[in-house]
Amino acid sequence: MYFPTTRVLTVLELLQSHRQLSGPELAERLEVNARTVRRYITMLQDLGIPVEGGRGRHGCYRLRPGFKLPPLMFSEDEALALTLGLLVARRHGLAVAAPAVEGALAKVERVLPTTLRERIQAVQEILTLDLTSPSTIPASELVATLSTATQQGRRIEMHYAPGTLRRPGVSLTPMA
Repeated sequence: MYFPTTRVLTVLELLQSHRQLSGPELAERLEVNARTVRRYITMLQDLGIPVEGGRGRHGCYRLRPGFKLPPLMFSEDEALALTLGLLVARRHGLAVAAPAVEGALAKVERVLPTTLRERIQAVQEILTLDLTSPSTIPASELVATLSTATQQGRRIEMHYAPGTLRRPGVSLTPMA
């Protein structure tokens, strides 16, 4: 199946990982012709990516020196951890530059899937931070489940054994 967006992003990735590549080299790697490579390069340039091209027999494509577009791909747990870290910085004044924290939070939240965004919002609304070291650390899934239940106004039933909080014993029931 043909996905031009994926191929355009692949061109960008190849240009970031190599100093320079010729049109025929890119065409061979992408299994397309040189004309298609030129179209992909034009698409990148239209997006504001500074791709420079040299003409002629020894011409090649390269990104303008100093340009790097960092790939940011987070798993759900990583996104949750990043957001919680930023929230801690915001709530406890640990950030030197508050606008940087707000900007990072906005960027992360903007690209999160809806279900993960809702989990994080539940944690944001309910979480109280105590910076003392706990004797045991609850599982992040348990914290997210309890936060979601609290946000939705559900009753939480827990079975407690001294020294542990067992995940299978947590059940959510509608609040009376």
